[in-house]
Amino acid sequence: MTDAVTSTAQRAAARPAPVAEPLAHKLAAQALSLAEQAAAQSDALSAWRQAALAQLAALPFPSKKTEQWKYTSLMALDAGHLTAQAPDQAPSQTLPEPLAPWRLVLINGRYHAELSQLPPQGVTLTRLDGSAEAPLEAPLSVAEDGLRTPFAWLNSAALQDGLLLTVADGVALDAPIEVLLLGSAEAASHCHTRLRLQLGAGSRATLIERYIGQGPVLTNAVTELVTGDNSDLVHYRLQAEAADTLHIGSLILVPGRDSRATSFQLMQGNALRRNDVRVLMAHSGASASLNGIFVGRGNTHTDNQICIEHRVPHAVSDQLFKGMAGDKARLVFNGRIHIFAGAKGTNAELSNKNLLLSPGAEVDTKPELEIYNDDVKCSHGTTCGQLDAQALFYLRSRGIAEPEAKRMLAFGFVNELLAALPDAAVAEWARPWLESALTEAAQA
Repeated sequence: MTDAVTSTAQRAAARPAPVAEPLAHKLAAQALSLAEQAAAQSDALSAWRQAALAQLAALPFPSKKTEQWKYTSLMALDAGHLTAQAPDQAPSQTLPEPLAPWRLVLINGRYHAELSQLPPQGVTLTRLDGSAEAPLEAPLSVAEDGLRTPFAWLNSAALQDGLLLTVADGVALDAPIEVLLLGSAEAASHCHTRLRLQLGAGSRATLIERYIGQGPVLTNAVTELVTGDNSDLVHYRLQAEAADTLHIGSLILVPGRDSRATSFQLMQGNALRRNDVRVLMAHSGASASLNGIFVGRGNTHTDNQICIEHRVPHAVSDQLFKGMAGDKARLVFNGRIHIFAGAKGTNAELSNKNLLLSPGAEVDTKPELEIYNDDVKCSHGTTCGQLDAQALFYLRSRGIAEPEAKRMLAFGFVNELLAALPDAAVAEWARPWLESALTEAAQA
């Protein structure tokens, strides 16, 4: 172990006033132990891991007393997910059909070249596995400003493998690139996935982030999207893991000057799902559009924390997220727009609409505006309601069974977002996925 790495006990002693909850202390100790073991390795990622370890040691682990985590309990991690790493193995299930001609496959956080189809000319793939001849310090630059949770810093501190996609300036890809991330295990364990896209100036690309998996495995994911000036990015984040999996993810988007970035996030609930999304509007003329559908069924839990920070003048953003909860599922949504003092001419909108499919379901939603400039145009709103009783009665009076009628109405609730999907392959995947999720949810 290097001199830069101290013991778990020393770092725990230096931790600033952690929340006085046994579970938070326990998870923090497990995370630090895991990070210290990784930081002791000597390779191209060493400096990256040790810098992240210092950040991790300075952050208290969240608890129900932490404002942004008060609706989400980490009790599901008490089974020892942070003490065991998911095995690096061949997939135990048949991989789904690709949604794009180029696909990169990671299984439990490890890249599998034999299952992947390399991107076309103009796209460079760099593997973040410590094998590079020179230290890999560049990917940490955005993380220093974008990562805010201990899980995101744990991802950097314990990283063993990851992918960096670089699209050269002026390259226009005529088809998407799919990154398939499979998490699978038979016992409580974890894997870290890392993906960064660097889109060149004047370039155009579509990236599909697709998560699948089963078993009690925690996927701790970090994705960074950095776009160049006058570029166009379409991004999909498809989260379709089984209900017994766990997922804690961070997404950081930094659009370039006069660039356009559109992100679609489609997700179904599982044992624990937490998505922290931060968009840093740090270049004038940039526009960012975030769209999402999240569906809960059974006893699943889904927590979306979205924050768009307008730091410079004349940038545009909008958020439209729709949630549906059936059975005893719980959905959480916190959408925040933060406009800095010098960000005049900002135009920002936020909308969150939710549908309760059964009396036992729960939705907690909170839109936030934090504005330090008068010369802005902002709006935000949220709704939460049930299926229209008259519309339900009408369908049932036409001989349609109640579960099917609920499914049809719920499908119509999000149909506008499905119709807005620009890629046919993703739209074809999304409709049967959503129909299956709604069928199960509507059975409550």
